[in-house]
Amino acid sequence: MKTFTTLATLLLLTGFVGFGQTKTSGTMNATTFKTFAIDHNGTEMPYHVKVVEQRKYPRDMENKDLKTEAAKVTKLIAVDSDNDNVYEHYLVLKYNKSVTDSFEVVPTEKGFAVKVNDKSMEYFVGKGIYFINEKDQDFFTVEEFKEIG
Repeated sequence: MKTFTTLATLLLLTGFVGFGQTKTSGTMNATTFKTFAIDHNGTEMPYHVKVVEQRKYPRDMENKDLKTEAAKVTKLIAVDSDNDNVYEHYLVLKYNKSVTDSFEVVPTEKGFAVKVNDKSMEYFVGKGIYFINEKDQDFFTVEEFKEIG
């Protein structure tokens, strides 16, 4: 029994020492829902936007200086334009977050815009296309795809 206790204690201590010397990162996940309306032949048609966000905060526990790095932000933007609870179009938007970023989804005349500080990407509902200003091309990375399944 004494040997078992000694062995168990040794394994636990080794496990904690090994765990303390690994690289770790923090993550954050969030989901937001927005409903906007667009004029379609004189009729106001609602559409839904779901934004699923994931941030990864890198942190190197071996580095004593603990230099801060920008979080890697990934947002899955799902658009349902025909109000049937099935999202028809998906965008994966990626960018590096700075400390003072402000993210918002705002309605436009033909869809919505994603704004991160002074950078923006516009999505046209019904056409299923997006547009990024030329000066913002290096900031956003966008992958798009239609229905899943």
